[in-house]
Amino acid sequence: MPRPPRLQFAGALYHVMSRGNARQRIFRSDDDRRRFLRQLRDNLATYDVRLYAYVLMPNHYHLLIQTRRANLARFMQRLGSSYALYFRYKHRWPGHVLQGRYRAKLVGGDEYLLPLSRYIHLNPVRTAAAGRLPKRRRLGLLEKYPWSSLAGYVRQKAAETWICYDLLRQFGSTPAHARRHYRAYVQACLMEDDAPLREALRASRYAIGSPAFAKKVEKMLQKQREARPAQRDLDLPRPLVDLQTIDRIVAEAFRIDPARLRQHGRRAGEAKAFAIELACRLTDWNQRQLGAYYGGITSMAVCMARRRFREEGTPGHQDLRARLAKLENAVLAEK
Repeated sequence: MPRPPRLQFAGALYHVMSRGNARQRIFRSDDDRRRFLRQLRDNLATYDVRLYAYVLMPNHYHLLIQTRRANLARFMQRLGSSYALYFRYKHRWPGHVLQGRYRAKLVGGDEYLLPLSRYIHLNPVRTAAAGRLPKRRRLGLLEKYPWSSLAGYVRQKAAETWICYDLLRQFGSTPAHARRHYRAYVQACLMEDDAPLREALRASRYAIGSPAFAKKVEKMLQKQREARPAQRDLDLPRPLVDLQTIDRIVAEAFRIDPARLRQHGRRAGEAKAFAIELACRLTDWNQRQLGAYYGGITSMAVCMARRRFREEGTPGHQDLRARLAKLENAVLAEK
């Protein structure tokens, strides 16, 4: 049976789930979980994907993400293959690690983000064993579960810099107030399902949203199947730019010759790191190709250059994100 196509476009919201092959465990130890989270964090930055919520269960995981570019397939292929390679090597596993293709449902509107985040965070108490526990013990299990993004939603000290907590803005004007109310919001469905969300999850194989939204998505997918082979995903327009535009704008901002960005070594200084980050975000070039373009450096050197933009609170790096956003807007303005 051919795979169903994907709908991919800039700004798309997805609920993603992937399960172990034959429902086997994909996380056998805390080292496995930490390794997966490191790979998830790195791929979020590489493919410019925003993560709202996650949970790691023994034989599957859930993600609530937004792609700033039309690149869901590339992001998930890299995440899945990198972890599968690690797992097979670490555990001497001879066969497939993940069960077929990941599931990804397009989310129709911000109003579904909060219920989905709650659904994801409640997964640890939705198991058969947890379902037999009384409310107090179930709550204790949920709050002590270390492998989800819930901790950062309810405790400021547990917040991670690579997770987006914008959903909390709907719960209060101060972080403390918002976190208290989000905790209560999650606990409201501790003992029973969110019936409207449950119906939305069951209504369509491809979408989570209103009946009209689900029907629209399925109609678009049907047209895609009829237009070309079903194995191919549908990529809607995305804001790709050429490297010369990036080089010119970065060079102007740093008052250097654009040619210095493509020279080997550190002659371009900080400007090269900005150019590489923008190129990774706004072009289709992979890190190996970009390394060759920017002075013949390795893909690992490109990866290290990108790490500086994931650091927050480090002396000397506090304004990197604001400066990067300004340059990115200038590049996109020329599109």
